[in-house]
Amino acid sequence: MSERRITRRQFMVRGTGLLGGLITAMVSVPAIGFLLSPLWATTPLLWADVQGGPIDDIPEDKPTARIASIQTETNPPQPPVSRVVYVVKHQGQLYAFSNICTHMQCDVHWDASLDLFECPCHGGLYSITGRNVGGPPPQPLPQWVHRTQVRGGRTYLQVANRLREEI
Repeated sequence: MSERRITRRQFMVRGTGLLGGLITAMVSVPAIGFLLSPLWATTPLLWADVQGGPIDDIPEDKPTARIASIQTETNPPQPPVSRVVYVVKHQGQLYAFSNICTHMQCDVHWDASLDLFECPCHGGLYSITGRNVGGPPPQPLPQWVHRTQVRGGRTYLQVANRLREEI
C-alpha cells in the first residue's frame, strides 16, 4: 500500500478551515449565551403587604377584597401599582386570588347570592377555589404567590409580584 501524503496546499486549506471554525465557535458561544440567558434568569420576588390589617378576622368561605401595592422589576423602576387581592379561607386553605378574569381581563367580583366569582363582561364564573365553572374563561382565576407572617400575635398576608396561573 502506498502512503498518501498531504500537500502543503492541502495543509494550509485544512488549517485555515480549522482556524476559521475555532474563531467562529469562540465568537458564537458568548453570543448564543447572551441570547439564551433570559430563559434561565429568575425574577426576584418582591413582596408587598396586603393592606387592610391582619387576616385573622376574615371569615371562612367569605372572599374578602383587599388591596396590595405591587412593585414590578422594571428598569427604570416604576412606582408600585395597586392591585385587588381576594383573600379566601376555604377548608383550612388560604387563597389569594387576582380579580382579573382569564378570558378578557375584566375585573371579577364575589357574588354572595351565587357563591361564585363573577365576571360582568361575558358571564364568566369561578368557584370559591378559583376554578372556572361557567362561561368563556379558559383557565382558573390566577392566584397570587403569597405567604403569611405573624407579627404581634396577628397574621398578615403578603403577596409577590408574580401570579401563579395554575391551581
